[in-house]
Amino acid sequence: MLARNIFGSISLAGQFKKWSATIVANAVSTYALDTVCTASGALLVASGLLASLDFRSAAVILAISYLLWAGGLSASLGANWRLLEATGTSTSLLSKLAYDLAGLRTRCASVRRFLSAAGYVVFELAKESPYYVVAFGLAFASDSFTGEEALVFLAGANAGAAAYEYGLGWSTSILVGKAGQAQYASFEEEWAPRQYLADYYSTVDADEKNTIAFFTEAARRMPAGEPVLVFGAGPTLHHAFALARRASEIHMGDYLRCNLDEISRWIGGEKSAHDWQAFVRYTLQCEGGENPSRTDVLARERLTRARITALLQVDIRNDRPLAGTQRCYAAVLSAYCVDSATDNLDDWRHYMRRIVELVQPGGTLFVAALGETRSYFVGGKVFPSPSIGAADMESVLKDHFPPAELTIRTVSVPECAAHGYASIILAAGHDRRAKPRPE
Repeated sequence: MLARNIFGSISLAGQFKKWSATIVANAVSTYALDTVCTASGALLVASGLLASLDFRSAAVILAISYLLWAGGLSASLGANWRLLEATGTSTSLLSKLAYDLAGLRTRCASVRRFLSAAGYVVFELAKESPYYVVAFGLAFASDSFTGEEALVFLAGANAGAAAYEYGLGWSTSILVGKAGQAQYASFEEEWAPRQYLADYYSTVDADEKNTIAFFTEAARRMPAGEPVLVFGAGPTLHHAFALARRASEIHMGDYLRCNLDEISRWIGGEKSAHDWQAFVRYTLQCEGGENPSRTDVLARERLTRARITALLQVDIRNDRPLAGTQRCYAAVLSAYCVDSATDNLDDWRHYMRRIVELVQPGGTLFVAALGETRSYFVGGKVFPSPSIGAADMESVLKDHFPPAELTIRTVSVPECAAHGYASIILAAGHDRRAKPRPE
């Protein structure tokens, strides 16, 4: 009971700090926005640049200004979500309130993002209302201030708001990036498998649609009837479904025991296990099944369960990452593993070479990584990434796979920007050297 009270006090203290920071940021941003918008609107009217416009033309200019404002708002929304996920604070009280209330009811990141964004937009619209009251109030109350000038004032205010929102989004992104680089969360102490599954695998998102399709195609050329390794699986199984048909057995490896426990729950058919059927169905579609039935999905699940014969605790930081079970495989798949474990590019290169060394002659390597990314978010915590590009991937793999047998692809996924990344790098290498005969 004492421990619960202590942790409860720590949690309340943490929330108090987050709300205090949000209130201060909200007050500062509101004052700054009002100042910028008022000055922009007044200056545009005073400049006389649009004094000759009639009411209809002024309305068109106002409509265009709203498009500018919407663009700025979009940039600010993305940055606000990253700020909420990384720090639990916001520049909008209503957005923070919606985010916290949603978090009490669901772990689904898309729901929390939608509600926090709705709160942000509603609050921004509320900030706009005084300008309409003032502008049209003056137009009705004074003969010296016309309706056309009211529209021009609002257009200027919107232009100022757009510039402000772009600036706020840019500065917030820099702040989040620096905060992430300064202190990353600990995998050993702060990684939450269930939160990760809820944030990233509630639906088949754009990054995984591209990844699964790429791996499914590459798997057609992997050696058949031999064991394969999924290195750095995390608590996930969605990439194993594409390997199950050709592999004699699948070994799932990860650094954290808690991740392997999640996989074990699914293998055992426990009710608490994550539901992967949407990913199985999508894999079957990539293999050519236009409309897989439930029977098809269950059959692939059974096959995958039968193929998974080992759960290995691995560590890419060691010279022998598989420890006592060190061996080579006909195919090795490592997706969002090495690039999600370090922020150091040299370490990433070193670790990637260890992954390549696990592929036997004549084997296949599958790799997926976050592109040009410094950090990513899981449950409000920031984890590292070394900001690699396609050239970095090529520099590591080109000496191990013939150019004609190496495919590297960069895919833009702006839908995933809220997680901290907007592109992914996919790679597959086929080694056509003959497998050595056992002596």
